[in-house]
Amino acid sequence: MPAMETGKTQGLAIVDKLLQQFLEVASCKNLSQAAKRLYLSQPTLTHNMKRLEASLGLELFTRSASGITLTESGELLHEQARIMQRIYEQTLHKLEFIRQRSERGLRIGAGHAWWHPLLRPVLQQYRQQHAAASLNVDLGNHLRLLDMLLNGDIDLFVGHEIHGLTSKAGLLFVPLFLSHDEVFVRAGHPLLGRPCHHSDLLDYPSLLVTPDENRYLHLVDDLQPKKQQRSLLQLNEKIIYTSNSIMVSIDLIRDTNAVMPYPRAMARFFYEFGIQPVTMVERYNQGVVGVYLPRETADDPHVTQLLTLIRDQVNHLGERITTF
Repeated sequence: MPAMETGKTQGLAIVDKLLQQFLEVASCKNLSQAAKRLYLSQPTLTHNMKRLEASLGLELFTRSASGITLTESGELLHEQARIMQRIYEQTLHKLEFIRQRSERGLRIGAGHAWWHPLLRPVLQQYRQQHAAASLNVDLGNHLRLLDMLLNGDIDLFVGHEIHGLTSKAGLLFVPLFLSHDEVFVRAGHPLLGRPCHHSDLLDYPSLLVTPDENRYLHLVDDLQPKKQQRSLLQLNEKIIYTSNSIMVSIDLIRDTNAVMPYPRAMARFFYEFGIQPVTMVERYNQGVVGVYLPRETADDPHVTQLLTLIRDQVNHLGERITTF
């Protein structure tokens, strides 16, 4: 820092200290009482007030046996110094707000199925504890979220375990529970009211919510598990509807005879839209759901706190979401 700037900074610090002392003297109207509140000796405080007057070239006090009173200049300085003090305190408060928002901010990803039953109540609790925290939530396909995580666009995401994931990812997977899929259809669908086999689904289009996109398949070294699942569900022989929006998917199900495989955890949410699960003889699909996060941030305080809240919510939901 240039010598002139250093001098200005030191001068401002001295003036700031003297103004703080001046405010105390003006409030007490007694040097002895003000000195006690400031933990200074009275001679030191008296000397400092004379320095302040000398730096301004004005008398700020009228001294008498009964105490001190402010001159016209002193009254003006008192009024302006109090305004300056309030602005200073407000600025510190805003800076602290920004600091907390930066330290406690969260950028989270999740599959659509885990927003309503799991993450929404968790983030409500987090916001109650950290009102200044900034939040960003991305919902969608787990490979897209994985790409966002690897690029630093989100801090973690909640979703199904990705089989065949590239070993280069260097991520930590924290398992939470075992999720089972149901096959959901509109009210009045021909498949409702009777036990169904996988073969019964072949006559109806399948609706896939947030399917994998080719541009993210490079994140998976072994695609065989995905091919086997597609073959098991006989998707290669069927009409397929797809959407990256859960609300669009709901509209498509209600408007067609499509069948939609989706985690059982969403059954209550779908019921509000008249969408019901089919009674399947064979289990349709299952997988472990957990949290993906970079290993280097696993011990960060805001991450560990969020993981605790997520686990508590999983325990609270019990059989409604988990058999893990």
